[in-house]
Amino acid sequence: MIIENGYIKTRFSIQILSLFFLKQVSFAQTKIPADTIGLYLEFPVLDMPYQFYATRTTGSFFTGYANPSMAQSLAMSNNLYSTAHYGINRGVRLKNEFFRKLLGSALVLGFDLISLYAPFGMGWLHEEYHRAVLTRREINSFNDMNTFPFGQATVSVRKIDDEDLIRLSDQHTFDFIRLQSAGLEAQYHQIQSLQKNNFYYNQALPHIPLYWLSTLNAITYVIQSASAEDFDPLIDEANEKEGADISKRDFTGPDFTAWVSALFNPDRPYEERGIHPSGVGINRYIKPSELSTDELAYLKRQGNLQWINLLSPHLFGFPKIKLKSTAQGDHYGNIAIRHLLTSFGNDICLDLFYQTPKNNYFFSLHNFNNLNASFFGLEGAVIDRPFYFNKIMVSGRGMVWTQPRNQSFTTSDASLGGLLSIRSAFVLGAWWPYFEIEAKTKGWVMGNVFLEENISFRGGLSLRFR
Repeated sequence: MIIENGYIKTRFSIQILSLFFLKQVSFAQTKIPADTIGLYLEFPVLDMPYQFYATRTTGSFFTGYANPSMAQSLAMSNNLYSTAHYGINRGVRLKNEFFRKLLGSALVLGFDLISLYAPFGMGWLHEEYHRAVLTRREINSFNDMNTFPFGQATVSVRKIDDEDLIRLSDQHTFDFIRLQSAGLEAQYHQIQSLQKNNFYYNQALPHIPLYWLSTLNAITYVIQSASAEDFDPLIDEANEKEGADISKRDFTGPDFTAWVSALFNPDRPYEERGIHPSGVGINRYIKPSELSTDELAYLKRQGNLQWINLLSPHLFGFPKIKLKSTAQGDHYGNIAIRHLLTSFGNDICLDLFYQTPKNNYFFSLHNFNNLNASFFGLEGAVIDRPFYFNKIMVSGRGMVWTQPRNQSFTTSDASLGGLLSIRSAFVLGAWWPYFEIEAKTKGWVMGNVFLEENISFRGGLSLRFR
């Protein structure tokens, strides 16, 4: 079965068996405290200056919402899964506990599979992170996931002119490279976000099937991108089907053959891809058989590294692990290891979740890598620290890093950078209006579309039902 923008072949029979088994394992998890927040929803209404670019891309401020920012699309997708999983968790009522859990697991898995072809689902989010990078450079596009493409072999981000891709490749090379890997970034960003919600808010929502479905989907996609046997015929088929109609063509075809080719050849003119087999436009899709030996070896190595994304107790039914008990209460922790593709290579990070009776902390150790060098970063956050008689909740996040200078894939020179954000929310019962400011230097950050220096202002509303 082939889904997603970049021709992902997913063996659902294996995934389904794995998901059911792992879901059953999760029933044996250590009992965690009663829910403090049963359902958490977030609505980022404003995200500036990104929405200025969306306005110029689409023609008006309100039509710009059709091109959501990374923060906006992530929130909408999380809302879908949180609401559905919460409803299933609450709605299944059987006296027999085993059958209740079995039916709940089947319903959650069924919903998550169907949502692959629906707006706001995981596949939609994958495409929207691609589109956010395009919108940042004022290139409009269309996400075919909005057409509910059930059963279609491929789903594209399309309606993009060759001239826009030429401009992006030639004038904003590292945005162009990041464009190819942004869909994978979306999937792991969502997993991290939902894991945070389950951990810090004691939600215990049944996200495990989604974790596994998304992670195995991503792993399979990257690994099989290096297979000419799998992908070359699919590309030939897509080119023949799309013909001379440029509006039907995906922006890149297989994400990761394009990603690794751009990494190794940042100065190669986009037009060197040649003429499309129909004779109209540029041949956008890069086959695995067209990659050099070094490119193919690097892509295979990144595919193998993808397996470390399975190294987390979250995926095995343990959202919280009790570390110790004190007179003040219990302390909890958890970890997750992630491997993400970036504009210069990869980021291998260790996420650390920690909760005391009074505070929520998050830390992450980053190991950024390009072709021959390693760079390091440290991230820390405080989540929902109460002030003013618990009427104001403040969250703060800080990062400091060294990354390859100028986002280069080949340099050994480092560039120092960082990020600082603060968010204030006002507690009005279940309604929490919030305002956030985030400032960063040059550099790649998961979920932040800007590779250059940037100050962003966000405002919106979160709903927390206890």
